[in-house]
Amino acid sequence: MIARVLFLHALRDFLRFRRVLAWVLVIAGVAVAGWVWAGLMGEMAPTDVYARLSSILTFRVLPLAAAVFATAVVGQEVEQKTIVYLLTRPVGRPTLLLSRAAAATVVVFAIGAACALSVAVAAGFRSGVAGSLGQDLVALAVGSLAYVSLFLVVSLLLNRAMVVCLLYAFGWETSVGNMPGDLYHLAVSSYLSAIGSKPAPTSGNPMLDLLSGQLGLNLITPQRAWTVLAVLIVVCLVFGTRWFATHEYVPREDAE
Repeated sequence: MIARVLFLHALRDFLRFRRVLAWVLVIAGVAVAGWVWAGLMGEMAPTDVYARLSSILTFRVLPLAAAVFATAVVGQEVEQKTIVYLLTRPVGRPTLLLSRAAAATVVVFAIGAACALSVAVAAGFRSGVAGSLGQDLVALAVGSLAYVSLFLVVSLLLNRAMVVCLLYAFGWETSVGNMPGDLYHLAVSSYLSAIGSKPAPTSGNPMLDLLSGQLGLNLITPQRAWTVLAVLIVVCLVFGTRWFATHEYVPREDAE
């Protein structure tokens, strides 16, 4: 009961009008970009168009949303100097942290799902595309939890964690799929690609292949992807709750 109340309170906080408006604009931008890119892909099959657009757009927005909301679970309270009031509630710290993290995960998934639906419509919503969309919704759900869990730990360990999370999301996650060798094993997006609708190995367009991260090899199987992501989520959540329960957090005096 207490966890449910905390979850709903955090959800309302994360869905404030200003935040919602900003992400509505992002989703609209994804829809417009999807229509433009779909028109440039010529005679490519709708399922291939969707899979490539999803890699270029949907699965790029997902870590961005996770970075914003995961770092707000605790970091927002520290920055706004409300962390003391949050921690004085008669609620166990693990329950508090996990409830807020769950709310962040739900919002991140909703943003990713809206982007995926926009891309599916742009690609031509047919039976094959609907099947690929279903695969991606599963990948987006587990990806939301994986990214939020990972970025939550970063926010607990570092000040100004948003910068680190955004560098990871836009730097490492965007480029690692195009790198040679086995470095792709160190990116969450590689495992999500194995679970979701992976684009064809090549489109004949080097720019599209570069943007969708298909210049390198990704030999991860769906079974391995599920295992690795499950371990990542459990390790991050267990470590995060234990760290949050045993360390003190005070308002940042340099926060504006």
